[in-house]
Amino acid sequence: MALTTAACGLRNDGVGAGAGAAADGSYAPENAALYAPAGATLIEQNPGPPVTGPLTGQRLQLPYGKALPVPDGPIGDSNRTYTFCFSQALVNQPWPTAEKESLMLEAARHPNVEIRYFNTNDASEQVQHLRTCASQKVDGILVWPQSVGPLTPAIKDLCDKDMLVIGMERTVDTDCYTGWVFLDYKQAATGMAEAIAERIGGKGVVVETQGTPGSSPQILRHEGFVATMKEKYPDVQLVETSPTNFDKTSAYQAALNFLQSAQGQQIDAWYTQYGDIALGVLAAMQQTGRTDIPLFTIGDDKLTTAQIRQGAITAAVPATPLHADVALRMAILSIENKPFPKDVLLQQPALITEDNVAAYEQTNWGPAV
Repeated sequence: MALTTAACGLRNDGVGAGAGAAADGSYAPENAALYAPAGATLIEQNPGPPVTGPLTGQRLQLPYGKALPVPDGPIGDSNRTYTFCFSQALVNQPWPTAEKESLMLEAARHPNVEIRYFNTNDASEQVQHLRTCASQKVDGILVWPQSVGPLTPAIKDLCDKDMLVIGMERTVDTDCYTGWVFLDYKQAATGMAEAIAERIGGKGVVVETQGTPGSSPQILRHEGFVATMKEKYPDVQLVETSPTNFDKTSAYQAALNFLQSAQGQQIDAWYTQYGDIALGVLAAMQQTGRTDIPLFTIGDDKLTTAQIRQGAITAAVPATPLHADVALRMAILSIENKPFPKDVLLQQPALITEDNVAAYEQTNWGPAV
């Protein structure tokens, strides 16, 4: 049903796609099935107009808001209501909140679209949510999966039931879905490794603090980083703290324990897999008087960019949750039997540093304090 097509803001040349070798030949992914396929359609940033987030009341600008356009008004048969489930993997964190807002903003454009929202911190509960959605005979399911292991068979089960399934950002080990929105974590992890190596002159000790074990962001943001370091910078020693749940509290404790250990006495740079993790690590650095350590992360929320502007975080690879609007438009195009790319890869923006952070702060997401 999903057909690749040329459209405004789209490229179908596979640039930046995850499977196979990187553009510079740096590494071939160990977990290739979790990246965007080589033929994924690259969507370049094409922002919509400034809007107000329906949950946070903050100014937002959806970075891919004009991609895969669907006109305002009813979808499909205007005399019926189309119901979609939206299943999210986390509760009460800035990322899923912003992701949900991007979906709500798109849904509000279509008066005969109804969204049923589900979110949880537990993978098994998310599996049950998906089963509930299937039993309710909804018109489609949008999913941001908690982790690879439990959610892969759950999504395969939806496919076996001929459900319309659109996934986003976090990935699973199957391609049976109707469509998926991918972030370019191969390029992101490679760029992070290169930025850190450049900062420390290609040698030294680099600490990594990871997110939720078994989730695709944790796997991919680690895999590409380590592979690039080993391939290009053999004089860099990589060490790890205990993992986190992509939140500040667990990151603070992991960092504090590491900084107080014998292993944590020599650190030349610190890499965290998400902005909230970086904020927790920063709090531990401040408590122990170790704020001279260059701190790098992935994410472009307001709290992260504020710390970059102040010099507390050195740099960040952008990653946006404002992509669920794209996923809903893919579902609508499927409902209307119109062509769209099955695999969508969102363009990876440039590294955020003190030099360019002001531009990002005009339109980024998340709480400011």
